[in-house]
Amino acid sequence: MNIYGIALFCHVIVVVYLLGADLGRVYLARSGAAAGMAAPARALAARVTLGLGSVTNAALILILPAGISVGVALGAFHTSTRWWFAVTMLVSLAWLALSIAADRAAASPGGGRGLARADTVLRVIMGAGNILDGGLVFAGTSRTVEAWWLGGKLVAYGLLILLGIPARLSGFRLARELARLEAAPDDDAASTRLGAALARLPLPLTVPWLVIGFAAWLGAAKPF
Repeated sequence: MNIYGIALFCHVIVVVYLLGADLGRVYLARSGAAAGMAAPARALAARVTLGLGSVTNAALILILPAGISVGVALGAFHTSTRWWFAVTMLVSLAWLALSIAADRAAASPGGGRGLARADTVLRVIMGAGNILDGGLVFAGTSRTVEAWWLGGKLVAYGLLILLGIPARLSGFRLARELARLEAAPDDDAASTRLGAALARLPLPLTVPWLVIGFAAWLGAAKPF
């Protein structure tokens, strides 16, 4: 298998995990939010939902290095320096590390709100940056990309990052409420709050799916 084949395989895999795990999150969130659900079962649904969330979060971030690798292998990115590719990989790793740290801190005392804010700010920057890069392609002023289909994928990826922020914030809230219930398992109010946090999750999870489908079509059909 050549470099392009490996890069494409990784790109497809991260998208599959992103969609597949999110479907599981929606089902578990709806089940755990059901009225009358026992606190232990609700806590289990929340724990698994958060675990799947860590998978989808990693997949979303890894789309960047995987997609860039595919573009480089295809010759769709034009750059005169090798450090550009290395910096992209390092930024991806730093983003992944921050996201993992924010996830782990969300259930700690204080809820890791500082890390959560940093995670959100970085996602806004990454989302807006990809949309800008894609816009430059369509404007004909990009120095690294000429293919319009790749410009469309950059815009789609930026939108996916931004549209995923509400689900990300809901995940932080869910982790905090789960920690409160685990600290007081017999607290009915804590169980109710956890159910409400689960109920908030399905809608922000489903909104980005159309963007994922559009990006997948661009990658497969390359219509431009």
